[in-house]
Amino acid sequence: MAITQNTSFSFRLADSLKQEAFQVIENYGFTPSQVFNLFLTEIAKTKTIPVNLSYLKPNAETLRAMQEAENNDLDVISPAQSQESIMESLIKK
Repeated sequence: MAITQNTSFSFRLADSLKQEAFQVIENYGFTPSQVFNLFLTEIAKTKTIPVNLSYLKPNAETLRAMQEAENNDLDVISPAQSQESIMESLIKK
């Protein structure tokens, strides 16, 4: 049995985003309405937002720096009065 669709929803977005996204949707053979319904159905059923946010995960270098910070194993340059004294501090290490 099909669900009766009796409400509408509108929102604003950049035209370039709309054009790019709608082209992808159409390439999959869907309409934007079908995709939005699938998206909202998935949210309602899983109580999560089905979006991959893996690009927000820190890379190896950032993870290493975070671990160093947690272990208080950071290279800290002591306060310096001039560029020359900074260079001297670096050379001494």
